[in-house]
Amino acid sequence: MATRLNINVNDETAAALQELAAKRDTTLTEIVRRAVSVYKFVEDEVVDGEKTLELKDKKSGERTTLAVL
Repeated sequence: MATRLNINVNDETAAALQELAAKRDTTLTEIVRRAVSVYKFVEDEVVDGEKTLELKDKKSGERTTLAVL
């Protein structure tokens, strides 16, 4: 079952969503789905600030630690 949502975003957010959709050759709906999925994953992983997430650049090996408040 699908639920239709109407949301309001500022121009900057709309442009970012459109840019991502164009880069990935997909729809705005799919980009929003992916964004929510990633956000939920991050939220689930850093419950109550007990964990951080680490990103590693495949080319340089540089690591970035994310803490979500």
